[in-house]
Amino acid sequence: MPTTPPLTIRLATTDDIDLLIRVRQDFNDEWHPHSPAETAARAAQFRSYLAAHLSDNTFAAVLGFVATDLASTAFLLVGDYPSNCTIPHGRKATLINVYTYPAYRRQGYGEQVVTAAINVARTRGADVLDLEATDMARPLYHRLGFGLRPDTPMRFPL
Repeated sequence: MPTTPPLTIRLATTDDIDLLIRVRQDFNDEWHPHSPAETAARAAQFRSYLAAHLSDNTFAAVLGFVATDLASTAFLLVGDYPSNCTIPHGRKATLINVYTYPAYRRQGYGEQVVTAAINVARTRGADVLDLEATDMARPLYHRLGFGLRPDTPMRFPL
């Protein structure tokens, strides 16, 4: 049985903005494709967002590399909220755009970047970590300890 190459994990810096834009586009191309004009507009907005938030502890990107290839990522948003019974210190994190490139799936890399993101959320003082899971990833999240929320998230488009 072949061995799985090791994953090197690090947090993204402002030097990685182009890489982050590319991986988010790859994620969207697979799960939520857009027109070229929409893709360009989203890339421009994301570039501006990253420039503002990569260094202020409200956004983190966990990058997992196999040798020099980006294999898996997880993006983390951390924000302040009014405290309540589930967010006693008023810090909530949200995991978004967890993505493992197809050639690297089913090798444990997604679990490693999500575990690293959980640790980042803890170090940034989050009380809870929320996410929306695809059917493919739901078993991974359950294995890591995520559970269903007692409320049903809803959205109103503005």
